[in-house]
Amino acid sequence: MNDNLIQPLSGMELKHPKTYQEQLDILRLRGLVVFDERKAIEALKRLNYFRLTAYALTFKKDGIFQEGTTFETLYRHYEFDSKLRNLLSEVIEYVEIAFRSHISYELGHKYGALGYRDSANFRDHEYHNSFLSKLDYSLQESKDSFVIHYREKYNNQFPIWVAFEVLTFSNLSMLFRNLLQVDQKHITRTYYSNLDYLEVSNWLHGMTIIRNRCAHYSRLFNYKLPVRIGFRVIDRKKDISSNEIFAIIFNTKYLMTNKIIWQSWVTRLEALVSEYREVDLGYLGFKEDWHALLTT
Repeated sequence: MNDNLIQPLSGMELKHPKTYQEQLDILRLRGLVVFDERKAIEALKRLNYFRLTAYALTFKKDGIFQEGTTFETLYRHYEFDSKLRNLLSEVIEYVEIAFRSHISYELGHKYGALGYRDSANFRDHEYHNSFLSKLDYSLQESKDSFVIHYREKYNNQFPIWVAFEVLTFSNLSMLFRNLLQVDQKHITRTYYSNLDYLEVSNWLHGMTIIRNRCAHYSRLFNYKLPVRIGFRVIDRKKDISSNEIFAIIFNTKYLMTNKIIWQSWVTRLEALVSEYREVDLGYLGFKEDWHALLTT
């Protein structure tokens, strides 16, 4: 038996690993045009074959590249996606930090410094216990000086404004979904007038999915969200697809309380789109009037 083969428990044998040259030859056999072999191999060395070829899906039919598709085409789409992830990370960070502040402030003043640990202040007790387990693990593993200070001086008693600084965005979204309805409504009304708390909860959940993909450098182009994003009543006739990246981008404008920062961000998004005009934004759910939708 060849040691280079891995025998799965069932099914077909796994393929041999390919050299960079062999990977490029496979792409050529499938119709991809390669003008600069040296640059192409350097890109494969840095990016990984499967990461890069994920962008090839829209340029293939029956496993063969459309005529005229070049290696540069795939690489440019990868570059666009990388820069879009960086842009999205900025606005998601803004929303995440704001919600962390809003929730810790409102719960702290209503229930006290340690009220977040009382399951009576939340809808689902099991859900709350799961949340606390994740939070306590983060606090236990944290090496941040402020966490160490409270761990040593206050015998592992962390007030809400300290504890919530180690929350992941996913756990923060999880927490908001489990707040008592009166608290969800109060936070939404106080900081995001004219929004519905159910819409906000849905948007936060969608943003955590995008945030995690950005954090792990996963592809956004031609990616379908595993959840459906809701829209305000006034936006439901705009025919925006509910499982596309643009649905999240569109609704983020309502969570960006600083409109100057939002307008600046949209301008930079517009510059990115102009730099990569060959990228079909339809694969991200963008509509032709996307700029107007984001700035109106």
